[in-house]
Amino acid sequence: MRVKLGFSGMITWEKEGRSGRLCLFWTDSVDVHLLNGSKGHINAIIFSHDNLKWRFTEMYGNPDTMLRTHFWDLLKRLGDSQSLPWLCGGDLNKILFDHEKRGGGGRALYLLRNFRKALEYCNLADLGFRGPKFTWCRGNSNSPSNSTFVQERLDRMLGNSGWSDLFPNSIVHHLRLWGSNHRPLLVEVLKDGEEIKKKTIAFNQVDRALSSSNWQTHQRLERALEALQYKEERYWQQRSKDLWLKNGDRNSKFFHRKASARKVKNSITGLLNNNDVWCEDKEGIANIAESYFHNIFSSSSPHSSDLDMVLNTMEPKVSP
Repeated sequence: MRVKLGFSGMITWEKEGRSGRLCLFWTDSVDVHLLNGSKGHINAIIFSHDNLKWRFTEMYGNPDTMLRTHFWDLLKRLGDSQSLPWLCGGDLNKILFDHEKRGGGGRALYLLRNFRKALEYCNLADLGFRGPKFTWCRGNSNSPSNSTFVQERLDRMLGNSGWSDLFPNSIVHHLRLWGSNHRPLLVEVLKDGEEIKKKTIAFNQVDRALSSSNWQTHQRLERALEALQYKEERYWQQRSKDLWLKNGDRNSKFFHRKASARKVKNSITGLLNNNDVWCEDKEGIANIAESYFHNIFSSSSPHSSDLDMVLNTMEPKVSP
C-alpha cells in the first residue's frame, strides 16, 4: 500500500475497537521519528528538510463512553511529554459542544466538559475547518424521523500555540464523504510567502481602484498584509539567528553570504523625486537625497510673532 500510494515511509498500529489500523505515511521530504504508540495513537516527531521540527499525534478515540477517562489520561500524558509545536487529531469520537451534533439523543454534558478541560490542560485548541460542518453520519437521510439520521463532528485537528506560531496560515479542510461515513481531513499548510503574495495581489487591485466604497476593504487588506510581513520577518530573523550561532563565528562561505546579503539589502537602487519621476542613476539619486535632507534641516524663516507664540507656551526651566 505504501508504494502504491507513493509514500516512502509508513507506521501502522492495530486499532482499538472495530477492525482496522492506525497508519502514518510520509514522503521523502520529511524524516519521522516514532516516539510511542498504542491501539489509540501514534506519536511522532517530524523533521522537515527546511530545519523545522514539530510533533504529530494521530489519535483514535474509543466510542465506549466508559473508556473516555483513559482517553483524557492519554492525551494529558502526551501533552506533558514534549514542548514542541504539536499537531494532534483524527477520529476522536467526541464532540466539544452540543451544536456539533444533529439528530439522535444528546451527549452527556460532563463528557463535553471533560473533553474541553483535557484540551485546556494540554494547551490544545481546535484549528477550525472549511467545508461541511459534520464529519460523520449514520442512518437514512430519507426517513421522516430526524432521530434515524445522525450527524456529528467526531473528527478534528488540534494544535498548541507553538504549532499556530509555526504555521499561522494552516487550514483544515473537511473533504467529501467517499467510501466511508467519515469525512477525510486535509491540513493545508500555507507558507507566509504564498499568503503574502495572494494578499498583495488583492491589495494592489483595490489600491488601483481606490474609492469610498472599497476604503474599508483597503484598510483591512493593509492590516492583514502588514501582519503577515511582520510574521515572516520574525521567522527569518529567528532562522538567521540560529544559523549565525551555528556558523557565524567561522570565516566561511556563510559569513561572506551574510555580508553580501546585507550589502544588497542596504543598497539604494533608485529614488522618487519631487516630480514623481523614478531615478536610478547615481547622480540623480544623490541629488534627490541631498535635496530631501536639505529641506528637512533648512529653516522656513517663520515670522517672529509665530516664534513668540510657540516660546510663550513653554515653561522656562534650567536643567540641573
